Amino acid sequence: MKNHPWWGALLALVCAGAAGAQEEVPDYFCWKTALLVTIDGRGDEPAWQEAPPAELVDVRFLSGDRYHSRRTEARMLWDDLYFYFLFTASDPDVWSTYSERDMQLWQEEVVEIFIDPDGDGRNYAEVEVNPLNAVFDLLVSGPWSEGGQGFAQWNPQLATAVQVTGTVNDPADTDQGWGVEVALPWTSLGRELLDVPGEKSLPPQPGDEWRLNLYRFERVRQNGTESESQASAWSPVGRVDFHVPERFGKVVFRDRLTAVAGTSWAEVKAGEER
Repeated sequence: MKNHPWWGALLALVCAGAAGAQEEVPDYFCWKTALLVTIDGRGDEPAWQEAPPAELVDVRFLSGDRYHSRRTEARMLWDDLYFYFLFTASDPDVWSTYSERDMQLWQEEVVEIFIDPDGDGRNYAEVEVNPLNAVFDLLVSGPWSEGGQGFAQWNPQLATAVQVTGTVNDPADTDQGWGVEVALPWTSLGRELLDVPGEKSLPPQPGDEWRLNLYRFERVRQNGTESESQASAWSPVGRVDFHVPERFGKVVFRDRLTAVAGTSWAEVKAGEER
């Protein structure tokens, strides 16, 4: 069939649109803080008020109404020593049975952090925390679908804490939810076991962009028996598969130091302008 003159232009437009859709991942400005971040699972320090919220959505859908009935919000901060994460998860029935490090937390209720600093889709870090404050941490050479290998011997000296509003493992009462705080030391990513940072600086420099994703598995129970699984992501993937690094969101590290506790950055800037 003879090509119409406009066929090449139309094909280029379609391909460009597809490529653009592939790049449509969320971004996040992660502010540097000089304020104290106490890892207790509460997230009530003034520092966290400086961090914008990022809402997790149904991991399966790239557009449309994607919110699960049990919502999840995440925030991020950084300083010269740590990368901080805060999850706030709505949940009327908080439960988990795994209580030891490196157990199969993903089979129950859990929040997860995947970090691929250089965005090459290889050599990324995974950290999971469940409502019992058990931790699963892993270095991954690549997605499982592409023959990736996991290195469970990576056990960084990270700090984690969980605060449950309600009672864990009691389906008879109604909980409100649970919060998780994580402080991941930058030094934990610079290991010979796997080249996680690639060419990226540790700690990052203001203006650096990293790729990462945030997830949650919520296991809905009826009469103590699991009846539904809600998988959420900051950057949705299009299917229930967390190991899709090309869909990781973009985090830009920004240098913003609020020197006075309880003072917002907007107030500091307003004072400078005056």
